[in-house]
Amino acid sequence: MSRTGKQILFFIFLPLLIGYFIYFFFRPNYWFVQLIDSREPLVTINDLPGFEKVFIFSGSDFCWAFSFSSALFIWESTQYQRVRYLPFVVLIIVVGSEFIQHILTADFTLDLWDVFAALLAFCLSFVLLRRNNEKK
Repeated sequence: MSRTGKQILFFIFLPLLIGYFIYFFFRPNYWFVQLIDSREPLVTINDLPGFEKVFIFSGSDFCWAFSFSSALFIWESTQYQRVRYLPFVVLIIVVGSEFIQHILTADFTLDLWDVFAALLAFCLSFVLLRRNNEKK
């Protein structure tokens, strides 16, 4: 498998799969999970300590932001030259998407843990892929 293929697998598809499993096993009350399986959650959220609640509620946001950021950074690495403002644009999209959810509908709440997860995912993706691609 090529280097780009491995990056796509580990930096894009694997985080999306992990994020989906977080929803599927711990948050089955979401509409897209109920389309597949209408069961009770494995654990009751109220019984969990703080860190585990943050993981369950913000872990999937982290996975999405990491996957999205990675997809754009991997795409950039296949171009002949760097896209000058790409990191800034990606940062605006992943962090801004958390704020836009709050503005668009009342069903979403602005959660600072989600904003922090998106910011952390962007930074981790940026550092790992830039370091990895500079070693080429």
